[in-house]
Amino acid sequence: MKIKNYRKFVNTSNRLRVLLRPMTAGDKEAVTEMFCKRATAEDVRFLKEDVRNPELVASWFEEIDYDRVVPLLAFQGETLVGDATLHRGHGATRHLGELRIYLTREFRGVGLGMQLLRELIEIGREMGLHMLVAEVVSEELTVIKAFRKLGFVRHAEFDDYFMDADGGLHDVSVMVLPLAARKEYLF
Repeated sequence: MKIKNYRKFVNTSNRLRVLLRPMTAGDKEAVTEMFCKRATAEDVRFLKEDVRNPELVASWFEEIDYDRVVPLLAFQGETLVGDATLHRGHGATRHLGELRIYLTREFRGVGLGMQLLRELIEIGREMGLHMLVAEVVSEELTVIKAFRKLGFVRHAEFDDYFMDADGGLHDVSVMVLPLAARKEYLF
């Protein structure tokens, strides 16, 4: 699959039609609007980076490299309602991909997140990745259940691994989905 040409319409459980496509340089305003203007501190509480920082968002557009990061955007009409990314490892981790996802509040719980993740899983397979990983704050049970439905298994849990903006500590579950056959060791 050529990611530059990827386009797919999906329907949510509440019967809205959403376009999935890769982020391009022309999306800077829409992405900035979604993260920096519409997202609340609570909406982004468990994201790894401060996505409400316009300078961070602008940096994503400096050099879009689909071999390094595949950003899929979800548009309902002209409005950006979601962003899911596959971050490819490099060097010794070049066979791994890390998944991250964000949906606007009104598009959570309607199946859009599952559809975005399924698409990224397929893209990861086509990229030849061996394993996908997602780090999920352990108290986000619905997110963990969604990853489990897609075949991910919790491989580890780290106590106090994530610190939120207020300094609160949270446990993190590392969810893993193997995409390639795994070598078994006999001892």
